[in-house]
Amino acid sequence: MPFLSSRAMAMWMVLLVTPALFSLNMLISRLVAGWLPPVNLTFWRWFLTALFAGAIAGFQLVASLPVMRREWRRLLVLGAIGMSVCGLSAYKAGETTATANIALIYASSPVMMAVLEWVFRKNRLGLVQCAGIGLCLAGVLAIVCRGDPAMLVHLNFVTGDLWALSGAVGWALYSYLLRHMPTELPFATRLPALCMGGAVAIAPLAFLETMTTGGMPWSLKAAAMLALTVVVASYASYIAYAALQRMTSVSFAGLAVYVSPFYAALYGWLFVNESLRGFHLAGAVMVLAGVWIAGRQAPVRVAGAAA
Repeated sequence: MPFLSSRAMAMWMVLLVTPALFSLNMLISRLVAGWLPPVNLTFWRWFLTALFAGAIAGFQLVASLPVMRREWRRLLVLGAIGMSVCGLSAYKAGETTATANIALIYASSPVMMAVLEWVFRKNRLGLVQCAGIGLCLAGVLAIVCRGDPAMLVHLNFVTGDLWALSGAVGWALYSYLLRHMPTELPFATRLPALCMGGAVAIAPLAFLETMTTGGMPWSLKAAAMLALTVVVASYASYIAYAALQRMTSVSFAGLAVYVSPFYAALYGWLFVNESLRGFHLAGAVMVLAGVWIAGRQAPVRVAGAAA
């Protein structure tokens, strides 16, 4: 049996590592629940990631400043949606729902993006693709209802699942806008610009939260959690996904979407004492199968790391 080439081995390693990094932030949302204020955490996450990524970009960032001045409006909009809304939604979701729930609901974002392409770009949806979208959305519904149809009648949903759903919709919208908003910025400088846009967008809410709750409780433990969030769950996950896209096709890189929920479930089991239930398994089958079916005819590019 022939051995894999070094390039193929590197590609598979990055594919395995990328969703592990994606899912880490969903675990963090559970670990910080009731301890770190979600709006402040979102602000400091993206503000510090912008500084970290900007320092690594170095002189490239200085050279890109004229372009940033021209594109500041779209950077602010994209940052507000992709960083502020999606990041805050994950942290709010972690207060009341399981890591696996968050990951599985976020995994539906490629299908939601396909719907946005159909609504705004008039992309045709074939019968098979529609079936995939329907199956995926049914899976999300099964997760949100926790396998109990009566919850639909009484509208008795878990708040965290609804936050996760809002984050998935936000990520789909961010991915759609990112795809259709041209830019002159290279990836190395666009990333810190988007992160700073997210920090600026959520800064007023962070200030309000600080005035009402006291803000971030600075300690060695909080600083360590924030460092993990910035360096690994934010910067490293974006870099890993970008590397995966460069090494492979967009459709292959999209496999990270399918693997992420399994890492999230593992994290929840290992670190937060969570267990999988029947509705998780049923929802996972429907969501991931639906995303795969819908993507077969019209693959959708997902931008960066979810949550």
